[in-house]
Amino acid sequence: MFSISRAVVLMVIAFGSVALAPAAMAGPVYFSGVAALPAEPGGPRIDLFTNPGTTLVGPQLNFWVDYTGIVPPGMTNTVLITYVEAGGVSLTRSFEIPVFGSIQPPFSNIATFISPGATYEGVMASLTIDIIGSSPDFVIPGGPNAGQQVDSYTYNFKVAKPVPEPLSLILFGTGVLGIWRRASRKGKRRERAPSVS
Repeated sequence: MFSISRAVVLMVIAFGSVALAPAAMAGPVYFSGVAALPAEPGGPRIDLFTNPGTTLVGPQLNFWVDYTGIVPPGMTNTVLITYVEAGGVSLTRSFEIPVFGSIQPPFSNIATFISPGATYEGVMASLTIDIIGSSPDFVIPGGPNAGQQVDSYTYNFKVAKPVPEPLSLILFGTGVLGIWRRASRKGKRRERAPSVS
């Protein structure tokens, strides 16, 4: 009798561990390591969490996002990456995890946005990452809320147009001056020409 109940207990434990193993391995999908890629080749990547309020050079903005975790078989998560400038409309990119239906994290992707309103002085902007179907999807890495798990996160920064190089400004000024001189010469010729009556 003792051996039968012991065998039953061992079978229940074995069955339970096999049944729960996939669930224990399948954790939520997290994003981390969100960085702005440099506008010029060879420039530094800028971590948006540790550099809040930094100024990015547009108009093309590239953001690198890292993902970890596992999506349970037969399910998908949707990643929404939303870019908004102050006073502007929101632009959203989305994709599914697993990517191509089979590629599980860890992996990284690049989201590209074109700034519709960047100025030379810079305009305030934000980037929000949200993984629909995964809760929580971000662990705050530092600061007063370090370790807190949240369902999405918004990074704030400025976007500015690149300042023209001095040589470009000189060439532009020379061109404008040339057009002005030519127009003024034509005006003087018209004043000198006799009128025909």
